[in-house]
Amino acid sequence: MSAFDLKLPRMATIRQSLYHAPLGEAEVIASVQREFARTGLLNKIQAGQTIAIGAGSRGIASINLIIRTLVEEVKKINANPFVFPAMGSHGGATAEGQVEMLGTLGITESYIGCSILSSMDVIELGTTARGVPVFLDKNACQADGIIIANRIKAHTNFRGEVESGLMKMLAIGTGKQRQAMAIHAMGADGLRDNIPEVGQALLDRAPVLAGFASIEDGYHNATRIIGVEPENFLRTEIELLKEAKHYMPKLPLKQFDILVVDQIGKNISGSGMDSNVVGRVRLPGLNAFPEPDIQVIIALDMTEESHGNAVGVGLADLTVRRLVNKVDYHATYTNVLTGNGPQHGAIPVTLESDKEAIQTASKYLLPPMNPSDIKMMRIRNTLTLDVLQVSEAVLRQLQSLDGIEIITELAEIEFDSSGSLF
Repeated sequence: MSAFDLKLPRMATIRQSLYHAPLGEAEVIASVQREFARTGLLNKIQAGQTIAIGAGSRGIASINLIIRTLVEEVKKINANPFVFPAMGSHGGATAEGQVEMLGTLGITESYIGCSILSSMDVIELGTTARGVPVFLDKNACQADGIIIANRIKAHTNFRGEVESGLMKMLAIGTGKQRQAMAIHAMGADGLRDNIPEVGQALLDRAPVLAGFASIEDGYHNATRIIGVEPENFLRTEIELLKEAKHYMPKLPLKQFDILVVDQIGKNISGSGMDSNVVGRVRLPGLNAFPEPDIQVIIALDMTEESHGNAVGVGLADLTVRRLVNKVDYHATYTNVLTGNGPQHGAIPVTLESDKEAIQTASKYLLPPMNPSDIKMMRIRNTLTLDVLQVSEAVLRQLQSLDGIEIITELAEIEFDSSGSLF
C-alpha cells in the first residue's frame, strides 16, 4: 500500500468557547477619543504642529478605525497628522511595499484622511547602555510629536515581561530594517533584553507623546483600547500583557499527532503561524515552547494579504504545491534573515495535494497508528480557533469537557477531484 492509499481518520467539526467581549465600531471610536483626552494629548499637541502616527503590519482588530480616529482627533486641534509605517523590514523592506502592506489592513490615505509618508531612511539617536544603536524613521524624527498604536500580545519568539506591543513597535517597528536587524541579530534573549531598553531610549530621545494599546478577545475583536503616557509605557504594558495572555485562544489539546493549517500569513501572525498556538519557534537558541507538542504540522496555503511572504512555512513539516507557487522569495528571505530566523522561510517537503500531504503525515507518525487512534486537528489559521475539525481520537477526549460544542458528527474527510480539502 502506498502512502497515498492510506485510510484517514474520520473528522467532526466542533466549537470551543473563547473569551468574547467585542467593542462595536462606535465603542472603538469612543474609547480612542476618551483615551486621547485622558492622556493629555489635547494639551500636549499645539495647533500647526506635525504629528506622526505609527501603524504596523499586523492584522490587528479595528486598527484602521483606531488610526483614523487618532487622525481625526489630531485634526480637531488644528495640528497636521500623517501616518508612517512602523513595521521594521516588512513589506519587502521597501517604502512602496510598506504602504501596500498598510493598504491590506484598510489603512489608506482616502480612508484615514491624511498622508502616508513611507521611507526606509532612519536617523540614529545614539546607543543604549549595551551599545545597541537606536534608529528612528526619518519622517517621524522630523515631526513635532509621535503617537503609536499597537496590539498587546504574547510574542512568537520569546518570553519576557514585555513581548509584543508598544515597546516592541518603538524598538523595532519605528527603526525600520536597520533597527530590526540590529536587535534580531542578538537572538531570542536579545529580543527579550533589548526591546525594553531600545524602546525606553526612544521614549527618552524622541518626541513620543502617547501610545494606544489594544487588547483582543478570543475571537480577534478589540475588547479594550488603552491610551498610555510615555512615562508609563513599561509599567502599563507589563500589566496589559498578563491580561492579553489570559484571553489568548489556544488549541484544546496540549499533545497530539497532526495539525492541518489551512492558511499561514503575515496578517495572521508575525511568524506566519503563531508560535504560541503551534508551540514551535525554530530560532537559534530557542526551538520550542513547552506546549503544545505536535508531531506533524501541514501548511496548505497562504493569505493574499501576505503578498507572497511565506514566513512561517518553515514551522511546518509538510506543505503543498499551491502554497509554494505563491512564494515571493525576496520578501520571504528579507523578512526571515532580518529576523535572524532563516528556518522560518525554509520550504518543507512539498506534496501535490492536500490529500497526499495528510496521508503522508499519517504514514510517518511514530508509533504507527490506526486511523481511529490518530489525534488530528484542522484549523483555518492560528488566529481563528473557535471552530475547528478534530479526529475521532481527539473528540473522545474533548466531548465531555465544558465549553465544547459538537457541530457536525464524525465523517470521512472529503476531497475534490484534485485532492484539495473541502
